[in-house]
Amino acid sequence: MGEAPTFDPVSFKDGIRQEWRDAAPGWRDWLGTMETDDGSGALSRLLVDHARLEPGATVLDLGAGYGEPGLTAAPAVAPGGRILLQDIAGDMLATARERAAQADLGDVAVQFFQGDAEELELGAASVDAILSRSAIQYLVEPAGTLARLRRYCTPGARLSASVWGPPDRVGFAACLPVILDVLDLEPPPRGRPGPFALGDPQRLASVAADAGFAEIETGTVVAVWEFATREACTRFIRDVAPPVTALVDDQPSDVQEQVWRRVTEEAWEPFVAADGRIHLPNEALWIAATNPR
Repeated sequence: MGEAPTFDPVSFKDGIRQEWRDAAPGWRDWLGTMETDDGSGALSRLLVDHARLEPGATVLDLGAGYGEPGLTAAPAVAPGGRILLQDIAGDMLATARERAAQADLGDVAVQFFQGDAEELELGAASVDAILSRSAIQYLVEPAGTLARLRRYCTPGARLSASVWGPPDRVGFAACLPVILDVLDLEPPPRGRPGPFALGDPQRLASVAADAGFAEIETGTVVAVWEFATREACTRFIRDVAPPVTALVDDQPSDVQEQVWRRVTEEAWEPFVAADGRIHLPNEALWIAATNPR
């Protein structure tokens, strides 16, 4: 088995910027599958509830992608509120712009910030809540970044975020052992940013505490994605999960075919319902905290 390369933060950020840029069309195509009431929509609603938003509030959505949970939060800050959507990939934010333009947001203003969250500057903005859904685990310095962003927060401002839980409790991660087996790869090293980097409640809470937040609470919530067939589930992973597909894309075409065939045949077996559909439960950890007054 090959050794993991030395971690380079600059190369990592360049890589995820390109990966999420390439995956943006897939996220747009599968938006309806993910944003159901029992799916990722449940995560957004929970995060908004924990943010305790009021009319006129300013909300920063960190790693907003196609606009979630920021756009879900918009009605809670009407009238007169602001939603600030940040993402490293402009192509993801392009879909967020379209969704914002099509939504009935009243007088809620939506602003877009393309760039590295760890370098985000908000000027004179006063933020009443920081929201983030499945994004802060990709930060190279999550505690340091949240500490720096906390300087924009009003006293009593809320942090409300979610990350994916341990891989064995996240349905879409069932493909990873199969991929690693076919390619004879070791699991990614611990301690590096990635989809499951903060999938431990104590680790997640320590990030918020080290950033200076207080009144920290954590818990779990499950988002269920549903697919008509195993093949559809595999197509979904190939379209929207660049950290996964990056393991496969550089392989010869015959090896890629073998990988995805094995994934389709094996990974989704535990999630097949009686009607043949795939019900993929994904556990997320949530954290809610307060900026001290």
